[in-house]
Amino acid sequence: MIVSIDVLLSPDSDIVSLLEEAALPRPDNSPMTFWKLVQGQSFVGAVGAESWGTVALLRSLVVRSQARRQGFAAQLVRAALESLQQRGIREVWLFTETAHDYFLSWGFHDHPPSDSPYVIQTSQEGRGACPASARVMALDLTRPVLYIRPARPNDGVDIARIYNQGIRDRLATLETRERTPEDRVTWLTERSARFPVLVAVDALGVVGWLSLNPYSPRDAYQYVADVSIYVDRRTRRMGVGGRLLQTGLAVARRQGFHKLVLTLFPENQAARALYLRHGFHSVGILREQGLLDGRWRNTEMMDVLLPSLD
Repeated sequence: MIVSIDVLLSPDSDIVSLLEEAALPRPDNSPMTFWKLVQGQSFVGAVGAESWGTVALLRSLVVRSQARRQGFAAQLVRAALESLQQRGIREVWLFTETAHDYFLSWGFHDHPPSDSPYVIQTSQEGRGACPASARVMALDLTRPVLYIRPARPNDGVDIARIYNQGIRDRLATLETRERTPEDRVTWLTERSARFPVLVAVDALGVVGWLSLNPYSPRDAYQYVADVSIYVDRRTRRMGVGGRLLQTGLAVARRQGFHKLVLTLFPENQAARALYLRHGFHSVGILREQGLLDGRWRNTEMMDVLLPSLD
């Protein structure tokens, strides 16, 4: 069924009714843009935004209860963020009580309320339409819009393509055997839920992936996971790896892991700098760890201890 997103300059009766049903604040008289998603002839959901110069406030994200968990919220958020970005908006703020982890997946970060711009603090939501317990979050919109989500079996094609780029580059892995899409689909479907795979998605599709992998089958290592990250060539050095790692660290904590480990080529300075920025430490060099294209290659081991959620 065809899905379309219409842009409205004020909420219509469908949107107002759904906001009331969801117990979300009705918009005041401030100028707002709404993105309304329709599937076939049925109204599914909407999201709104107020903007002032280069700053915007995302609000009123709502999807009908019977249409949730089908990706409609992500379609709405992407449409809103990309539209705001095209208008020259540089930072987007929001208040949330129930969708904190969801917006982390879009790259939003927590901020004290006092850090928000004056226009955000004096908006309808900032003045009290949202409860005092609501989290305040912001997104840097000067970077590409990315969404991090769990991988699905049909992501196997893109995961194989990106992994094979890393194999050919000879900078990311000692692996030499390229993978087929079918192999990666099997790899995804046979994994334990304890070791998830995440993908980074931009407007054109999957641009990177992260996997948490078993470190050892021995019981003593059950709280240690190996982490792997691969990024599409067209989006390297654009923050994709950092976004994947940021989300991956949070997921690893929720999965109960105490520590993550990885190995990389010491000469891969971009990857090494990424891990150092996110708290990893060098454990040491494994000399002549693998024979690649007739040459012995050293690898470096790094690890990070994860803070408890308690």
